[in-house]
Amino acid sequence: MFDIRERDGLARIGHFKTAHGTVETPTLLPVINPNIMTITPAEMREAFGIRMLITNSYIIWKSADLRDRALNEGVHSLINFDGAIMTDSGTFQSYVYGSEGVKPQEIVEFQRDIGVDVGTILDVFSLPDDSHEKVRDDMLVTIERAKESTKIKGDMMLAGTIQGSVFPDLRRECAEKMSSMNLDFHPVGGVVPLMESYRYADLVDAVMNSKMGLDPSRPTHLFGAGHPMIFPMAALMGMDFFDSSSYVKYARDGRLMFRDGTKHLKDLKEMPCTCPICSKYTPEELGAMPEEDRVKAIAMHNLYVSFAELRRVKQAIREGSLWELVEGRARSHPALLDALRHLERYREYMEKYEPASRPGSVFYTGRETLNRPLFYRYASRLNERYSPPVESMILMNARRKPYFTDSAVQAAVYEGKHPIIMSMFGPVPYELDEMYPIAQSVGPEEFDEFERDWQKKLLDEFLAASGINLEGKAGPKASEDYLDRIRLSAILDMQFGGGASGILKGKLEVVRSKNTGKIRNVILDGKHILSMRAGDGMFTLKMEGGRLLHSALTRPKMRVVVNADSAEYNIQGFNVFPRFVVSADPELRPGDECLVVTEKDELVATGRLAMPVRDIPYFKSGIAVRVREGVKGKSEGN
Repeated sequence: MFDIRERDGLARIGHFKTAHGTVETPTLLPVINPNIMTITPAEMREAFGIRMLITNSYIIWKSADLRDRALNEGVHSLINFDGAIMTDSGTFQSYVYGSEGVKPQEIVEFQRDIGVDVGTILDVFSLPDDSHEKVRDDMLVTIERAKESTKIKGDMMLAGTIQGSVFPDLRRECAEKMSSMNLDFHPVGGVVPLMESYRYADLVDAVMNSKMGLDPSRPTHLFGAGHPMIFPMAALMGMDFFDSSSYVKYARDGRLMFRDGTKHLKDLKEMPCTCPICSKYTPEELGAMPEEDRVKAIAMHNLYVSFAELRRVKQAIREGSLWELVEGRARSHPALLDALRHLERYREYMEKYEPASRPGSVFYTGRETLNRPLFYRYASRLNERYSPPVESMILMNARRKPYFTDSAVQAAVYEGKHPIIMSMFGPVPYELDEMYPIAQSVGPEEFDEFERDWQKKLLDEFLAASGINLEGKAGPKASEDYLDRIRLSAILDMQFGGGASGILKGKLEVVRSKNTGKIRNVILDGKHILSMRAGDGMFTLKMEGGRLLHSALTRPKMRVVVNADSAEYNIQGFNVFPRFVVSADPELRPGDECLVVTEKDELVATGRLAMPVRDIPYFKSGIAVRVREGVKGKSEGN
């Protein structure tokens, strides 16, 4: 039903399969009011290629004419759209205008009977200022309604809305209970008042705690998030769908959406956009149009801007640069900047989804960059996994990367000193200078006082954890063999965990690139155990290296445990599918090299983890480990 194709942290590009076609996420579902179609679904499909939209079952149900037509012809015929249709149940309309007596089961049955692809339960809307007790009571009613609704949904996919207002514990509790039910889709509801009042930090709490309790194999939807300025951050937090009635509501008020905010037509002297509407008309020409034409033109502009921003989001996910996009967009409004800073509270959770490395460079955009999960991971692993080969180091600055190419650093090394370089990641022992993310980062040459204080704090933590001093005492002059060995040892420990470097016992030989002189292959006692990737300076694990690490590291380190049915195929080089995984090392991250073992800890293959460990138990499709080499055969990809 929902296949994940690409990831960037919690964000994902997925294929959502419905009875009326497959929809690629993240995407926007334009809201269609069957009474007033300012832009028809057919026009939207032609202009924007939409494959799914959302309409309101309560509005259809409330009108005798629309209700009869929908029941007789189906909702797709009613609004003349052959793609996937989701319907809301009328919760928000009941909150705004008051309920007219529709019953929870009645509206679910109605959605089912008119042929909806994704229907929605009739949940209970709570206000941000409601008490914890009231919100909990509302949430329990929503959960009970969801439970009863699953019994009557038939073949229709059913959305269970996550409620809980501004209370993180209630959001997570609601999500966990919804995840245990026979539901297919999860909107995060009750957030429109937060967005309308720019309470984006509270929105972060609502979304993140919902995500932390949800089944990750189901799509998530941020109800009412129709402004493009929120799309990048919401996608970063794992939202797959958005819906918008704002595109037309704003147009009726003469307001134009942009990725960094909203402007009123009367305030524009130029059209600061290159969409077809803004390229064709001046503000004066738009203002002179008949009202109906003007509203449609501005609504089209709002959709052009919205879909363009979602394309930027998807491109950023594919190239691994979503954090940079979010940080850049956060500068457009102080409330977004507050939300980004608030997101730091969840970096430990988000780090579990952070890939081992990303394509391209890590760009520093400002002090908020320091709060990324990647920075947290590096500092944590340096303190927990790195074993200094000496008791005394020397603190240095270096402008060139990798740091060992800096003449001053190189001179210090050959004099027998051990440089540690201060960087935007904090302290970096020079032997880690080619490993992701150090060599692959781009940051300022000058740091401000806040950044220097942050670096000093990380340095102090490193010194305390490692027990080294910064006296810079010189030891014996370094040989090439010594430099290779400490570099390989440091990367092994950082990548695979403390103690991994213990496998380097024996006759060590390195094979270097003829073009760059950098290490490419590692030979131990005549056996090829590791290859070093040029892109991220990390190791690819060969089978002989896997055997050594399997012996050196105790369970569950580096292991993905599979059942016997899977092992007989993995041993031949076939990939591991999530439904056959028994357990996995919680310290593994997407993209990490790993060992595939049986429940008796017998090594069957080496490979690369393809999905977050937390997600594996929930997914039935996809690949958990891309096997590189089985004990009895290599994968077809090699």
